[in-house]
Amino acid sequence: MIAAAFWILVAVLVFRLYFIARWGASSSFLGAIGIGVLGLFSTGVVIPEAILDAALGSVNVLHLVRNLCVTAAVWLIREGIFAAYSRDESYRSRFSHRPLAAVLGATAITVPFLCQQFVPTSLSFVPENVHQLPVIVYAGTYMGILASLAVSVLRICVRPQESLPVRVSSRVVAAGMALVAIASVEEIAYMSAMHIDVGSSSLRQVLYALFSPLFYGGVLLTSLGLGIPPIVKAWRRLQLWDRAALVFLTATLGKDYWGLSHSAWIAGVISSVWMKHPSAGLYEYVIRSSDHKVALSGRSAPQFSGRVLDAVQARFDGGVGSLESMLPVKAPQ
Repeated sequence: MIAAAFWILVAVLVFRLYFIARWGASSSFLGAIGIGVLGLFSTGVVIPEAILDAALGSVNVLHLVRNLCVTAAVWLIREGIFAAYSRDESYRSRFSHRPLAAVLGATAITVPFLCQQFVPTSLSFVPENVHQLPVIVYAGTYMGILASLAVSVLRICVRPQESLPVRVSSRVVAAGMALVAIASVEEIAYMSAMHIDVGSSSLRQVLYALFSPLFYGGVLLTSLGLGIPPIVKAWRRLQLWDRAALVFLTATLGKDYWGLSHSAWIAGVISSVWMKHPSAGLYEYVIRSSDHKVALSGRSAPQFSGRVLDAVQARFDGGVGSLESMLPVKAPQ
């Protein structure tokens, strides 16, 4: 699950960077995604944690780095969500949204960590050292801040949204943040039970086992939710469906509709991939299809090609006027 969340977040980061390079578009979520990738990288999905922590002194500093990265990522997600979805700009004046609050939060997490009796690198650092007061204060502060940020994101994400992709994205992010908040509260309960030695061992084991699927399941859903808008935007800007349909129709109908030679037909198929306005090319195929049927006494295109043409025609119904401005379109050469 951790590895899945990491690679999904890497893919989302690549999409965001592509939009910056291709169209100059940026996003307030870019920093959150980049820091989130760094945080998940520190879980050992690519390089083992022991090796990474050894570079930091072999005293579990990697644990602090990871938690600070996750906190910063959720903080930036919250700021991006508020900027994108909130209709009230007054939130910017609240202390909880100012950079100083983020610095104080990071300090509140770091100081207790530095006050502990340091131990060698351990994959179960907190459970093995939760008897130390600085460790439980460190971990409890981190989980409390994270739960607060997650609930804040959840509240803004459940508000009504007009756009379907935005609505789906916000609901998936809300589900992810809900799991993160639940996991944080559950982990605080587990650490408290361990520190003051209450509850049965079986209860503690259940609480311990629940954290990872809840927390990293929430991270996974949040990663998926953040990936929906750039994927939809890429699909729309690149017109992938139109491009694929144009390539298919050129390959199956190019010779019959345009009377192309074999070499010109191959060139037409290749040029269809890079056509600037594939919808204009599709519209021309719809017109040619009608002419073709008349010329051949009603004989239609091959079955599957006909279905593609019908789907294209259905999409163009009601919007032909906007497409006519792109014509005339020359036949593929």
